[in-house]
Amino acid sequence: MSIENKINDVPEKVDFDNYAGRYEKVLDKQLDFFGEENSYFADYKVKLVKDTLTSDPENILEFGCGIGRNLKFFTKYFPDADIYGSDISDKSLEIAKNENPSVKFFMLEDEEIKSYKGKFDLIFISCVLHHIAPDLRKSSMDTVYSMLNNNGSAYIFEHNPYNPVTRHIVNTCEWDTDAVLLNMKESVNLFENAGLKVTEKNYTLFYPAALKFLRFTENFLKKIPMGGQYYVKAVKKK
Repeated sequence: MSIENKINDVPEKVDFDNYAGRYEKVLDKQLDFFGEENSYFADYKVKLVKDTLTSDPENILEFGCGIGRNLKFFTKYFPDADIYGSDISDKSLEIAKNENPSVKFFMLEDEEIKSYKGKFDLIFISCVLHHIAPDLRKSSMDTVYSMLNNNGSAYIFEHNPYNPVTRHIVNTCEWDTDAVLLNMKESVNLFENAGLKVTEKNYTLFYPAALKFLRFTENFLKKIPMGGQYYVKAVKKK
């Protein structure tokens, strides 16, 4: 049985196979407010990971990689690493493979997960958890823990439910009909309950492109819960 199984008391789960071929087009429309190509946000997050790691990982996994928007930036910022992508959407993985020929891919299924036990030095989870039913999130984090190497790092990037622009984008996005947003505290608890030690947590993405000249101030705002997204970093200790 795969980890994506749903329960009855949450919205019907979105099938991302239905959106794989037009994901980029819809996302561009959704992010029009920010005045940036959606690749900006992928680059931003992967560079942030690079800047907050203390050593370069050898094996990197994007957990829930979709069509692979972030993976090209992992190959950019971590050129010496072996990079993997995983997802529950077969059609999304087909697109990701074509766009990222140097990346290795696998489906998030139980047998595949077992074969990667303790494999990864870095696991990146970006805007995935809000699509997982709340009662199944602990199981997903247990999966992340099992695939993470000792002393490896994991990052959760999620939408900030306290930001009104973010809520509008989620509420009007056709593939977010199953979204149940989680705040930073919930993400911290997910990591800690899985046995990981949280070492960093900050808010990000405060300014649209029209105010990009102010982005240098984001480092001073990172504890204010008004950024468009947030991230939580955790480490697996022996």
